[in-house]
Amino acid sequence: AAERPGSAAAPTPDGPLRTAMAPAPATVVTDGVRRTVYAPPSSLSDDLEVLKAMWWHGPKSGGSHQDQLESFYERQAHLYDQYRHRMLHGRKPMMLNMPAPKDGVWVDLGGGTGANMEYFRVDDAIRNFSKVVLVDLTPSLAAIAQKRVEQHGWSDLVNVVCGDATDPKLEGLPAAGSVDVVTISYAITMIPNWQDAIDNALRLLKPGGRLCVCDFTVAPDQNPLMRAAFVKAFKGDHIYLSDKHIETLRAKTTQEQYMRDYGDFPYVPGCIRCPYYYYVGRKE
Repeated sequence: AAERPGSAAAPTPDGPLRTAMAPAPATVVTDGVRRTVYAPPSSLSDDLEVLKAMWWHGPKSGGSHQDQLESFYERQAHLYDQYRHRMLHGRKPMMLNMPAPKDGVWVDLGGGTGANMEYFRVDDAIRNFSKVVLVDLTPSLAAIAQKRVEQHGWSDLVNVVCGDATDPKLEGLPAAGSVDVVTISYAITMIPNWQDAIDNALRLLKPGGRLCVCDFTVAPDQNPLMRAAFVKAFKGDHIYLSDKHIETLRAKTTQEQYMRDYGDFPYVPGCIRCPYYYYVGRKE
């Protein structure tokens, strides 16, 4: 597969990949579309508020999946972007390299607060698309996304849908086979029936459309004890790390881009790092 600016070369499907990506510039032009890194500033007091919500108000175990997510995010939704952009390292390279065809349709499944759209904010580059649909199951995060759309004057272009990314009958989704790009950022690991989310994305995509995914993962070159610790710690927040996600993406699409590296976390020693990846595959 051809490399994109700032992207890593595609590995063999079964070979381990540990390739560090060069620091991305603040602004990149890919497919003729300008993208600007979204890294909102934070403060110590804001971070402490997020950490308090994460440590002391974890997701409840009962109720629906939506109830579990909302119980975790409702206290931190307003500060989600300020903290998370420093630990969700796969988002930046994915968004800087995401295909953006002129007048294309983009669906962001598990789009949360709409942070991905901010990469196309400068010069209103998001209007390169003819339609954008953001789907997220968590009401508090979807509300932030809706507020973002209204503040930027994108209501005529972007539709925010609070619903299940695995539901092919979800009201507000474009017609099957009409979408050019689907993104799924740090959501696959949080969806119990994640295979259905991938299938729904592929159902939406037209032939030749691209599925772009980034998330945490596990790696063959990872320290076994560290791997077990991450799997256990993430599971407590209903985040399930697995190498099956990448295997499934490769089985269902033609790989065009893939990068895996290790990322750190705010206020955590730099030696404690979790594998993450971004993947772009083409629907045949």
